[in-house]
Amino acid sequence: MGRPKALLRWRGRPFVHHAVAQARAAGATTVIVVEGAVALPGEALGGASRVRNEAWAQGPLGSVQVGLAAAREACPAAEAIVVVAVDRPHVEASTLRALAAAVDDDAQAIWQPRYQGRRGHPIVYPVDLVARLCALRPPQTPRTLLAEPQVAARRRQIDVDDAAVLDNLDRPEDLARLPD
Repeated sequence: MGRPKALLRWRGRPFVHHAVAQARAAGATTVIVVEGAVALPGEALGGASRVRNEAWAQGPLGSVQVGLAAAREACPAAEAIVVVAVDRPHVEASTLRALAAAVDDDAQAIWQPRYQGRRGHPIVYPVDLVARLCALRPPQTPRTLLAEPQVAARRRQIDVDDAAVLDNLDRPEDLARLPD
């Protein structure tokens, strides 16, 4: 992207603000934002807690792990944790609410939104998988764990009418796809 995604603006707010709002739409009582290469202004966090990934240059896995560990510590009684990526600020609140409702039905499943037959993000992980996610080491990714047969059997999808779940914003020209 050439600049920090978390600080890009959409609809007058930084992307990180939208990610926090998405987590809240999912019913998250505690929201953890992982800070990496750049400091994030407190007002952009919308009341979320901040943790720092000192190893941010090693890739996104470390940020996911730092966030998951902080969430487990902050909410030891939680059944599931939703991982919201900062580069999808336009995921609809209804998608997050649908994921939250799915967790209410089955908190042991790994929940993902599905748009036109393709799985997307955000992903909701049951807490019993957090330690295994945190034990991954590059070049492993969460997909490594999700591909294991016992874990793959727990994957569930919710069909949504929200193309944003597939829309990874990685280049400046991708920003033009964002709805006004």
